[in-house]
Amino acid sequence: MKRPITYLLFLFLILLVACKPDPTATPIYSRDELLGVQQTATSSPVSEIEVANPTDGVTATSTEVVITPTPTQNPFSTLYDCEMKLEFTSGPLESKTTKFTVLGHDYFSDKADKFFPGKGTSIYYQYQHYFILHSSYVNGNVLRPMEAEFLRKYLEYWGDSGNEYVQGQMDKLIGSEVSWICDGQTVFKTEIDSIVHLSHLATDDIWMNPNNLEAIILKREGEESEWIGKMPPTTEPHLYIGFCGWGPSTIDTGRFTYFRFVMRFIIQ
Repeated sequence: MKRPITYLLFLFLILLVACKPDPTATPIYSRDELLGVQQTATSSPVSEIEVANPTDGVTATSTEVVITPTPTQNPFSTLYDCEMKLEFTSGPLESKTTKFTVLGHDYFSDKADKFFPGKGTSIYYQYQHYFILHSSYVNGNVLRPMEAEFLRKYLEYWGDSGNEYVQGQMDKLIGSEVSWICDGQTVFKTEIDSIVHLSHLATDDIWMNPNNLEAIILKREGEESEWIGKMPPTTEPHLYIGFCGWGPSTIDTGRFTYFRFVMRFIIQ
């Protein structure tokens, strides 16, 4: 005896529902989405399906739910015109903070004196996730640290400390956790994963060509003896900060901006 058509239809609908993905599952974002525009899953009813129950003749109505990706704001694009605070929450600089104003897009068309020593400002290159801090002192007052000054003082103590000393300080600082607080809101929690001290030639190059930041660090141009630390490529979401390092004591002028440090923070 043939089975009723309604019974076969009922079995087909059961299998269809059983094979549907769970609409409440949390989406997994790729690194590209984290570094660019994230996608947030939202639920919305799109249709109703009538399902017949062959045992009691009652028709039930169920709602089909479809996951719709909705773009959210890129967190890296919101950092211009920001009052930024970096707070070390672990490591040898625990409880230390530094504050600076991230200059807006208008800096690139009208620089004026916005990045002069003493202004407490930072230039930001969004696509490299790279912040440049001036980190120089005013009128020889080394007792008044500015911007990232406490960082390079920790790393080299005003210079001429030797490569071995600087490398040791880097090693101790790597792994430190740092919170990035923009306009009073924590936007990133990070960990320092690498630090590099650039040669003088590379320092000039990275100042003139900040968009080539990663290529310059990998190329390691200039005197190899001036390079300290390494920064291998990464696919992890990250941020960079660059600040000046002291040159040799034999330099009469420009010693306080002779070298450059670049510090990379992996976003947790």
